[in-house]
Amino acid sequence: MKFSSLLSGIALITCAVTADAHAHLQTSSPADNSVITSSPPTLVLNFSEAARLTALSIQKGSEPEQKLKPLPTGAAAQILVPLPPLTPGAYIVSWHALSDDGHVTSGALHFTLSADHVADRTG
Repeated sequence: MKFSSLLSGIALITCAVTADAHAHLQTSSPADNSVITSSPPTLVLNFSEAARLTALSIQKGSEPEQKLKPLPTGAAAQILVPLPPLTPGAYIVSWHALSDDGHVTSGALHFTLSADHVADRTG
């Protein structure tokens, strides 16, 4: 009984270490849950290890999702993708990436382009 408990514990630890080895998003610009004051020209995604984006889209509020292109063709820990000009509102960026180890990871980040600050700079 003790031996099977020991094996179960080792298996759980091994799974936890293996799961942590996949690429995951560490930081981004714009940052997740941030409020920005101007439309950024580029989206920057910083992963824990090299990854290749397989899908990337942006959505403002309830508007249709817009695919972001061109996606880089190679794997990198830092990925930069051009953004279209954004208007004030709340945005969700959804991404899917393939790690060098073959695992697919995905996520979303949220940010808001503030209308108050945009109006101040254009007026």
